[in-house]
Amino acid sequence: MFASAVYVLLVPACVSGPGGTGPPRDASDLAREVESESMDRYYLGVCAWCGGRLGIWGEAPEQIIQGRQLRYCREECQRDFGRDIVESTRRIDAIMIADQAPYYPVEVSLLTGRSLGSQPIDFVWGNRLFRAASTEEQSEILADPARFIRILDRHVVAAQTPTYGMPRKCPVQGDILPSDAVIDIVVANRMIRVCCGRCVLAVKARPYQYLGMVEYANRQAGQQHQSDIRSP
Repeated sequence: MFASAVYVLLVPACVSGPGGTGPPRDASDLAREVESESMDRYYLGVCAWCGGRLGIWGEAPEQIIQGRQLRYCREECQRDFGRDIVESTRRIDAIMIADQAPYYPVEVSLLTGRSLGSQPIDFVWGNRLFRAASTEEQSEILADPARFIRILDRHVVAAQTPTYGMPRKCPVQGDILPSDAVIDIVVANRMIRVCCGRCVLAVKARPYQYLGMVEYANRQAGQQHQSDIRSP
């Protein structure tokens, strides 16, 4: 039996400058840091602008826009994305909404627990799909997204643990030993189980390397389950 935990970022209360010295840091700066740390890094294997496969032109350029990481197949795409930030963001949001919708863990509001209804508002914050029952709920989530992403993470882990395809395998290190402190993290509304804090950092830094491995294992586990059901 493994003792699992949902990974939560711990932010120190100190508001001084680097190394604990210097003038106090502005509270709004700290809030932005917390929000940025709560965001998922760019997880898609394709360019945020043209949709081409990342890596075919060499190292993929990265960009941070309002704390959110995006990646491109080449610098020309980064420049093209920046020509109309609003429209470009709308396009990549639509791609992420379509990608993450099948994994969204609940049909109820993160705020009230009531049904989202037949036409919830889908929106992306920090490369993560959220759903709200109204524009008022959307505004409330966006007012404190770091809080609600933790709530969403807990729902994802609860929903996906029973069918998770790698319960005893860490996608970074391999076998999870009985002595390891299992940690369940969430990227793009997918649960990923790792064996230690270092592997948490590895997955969060390069989610695109590990999501495919986990999704393949989940599909294999699902197929095996269906085969077992059909067997006499």
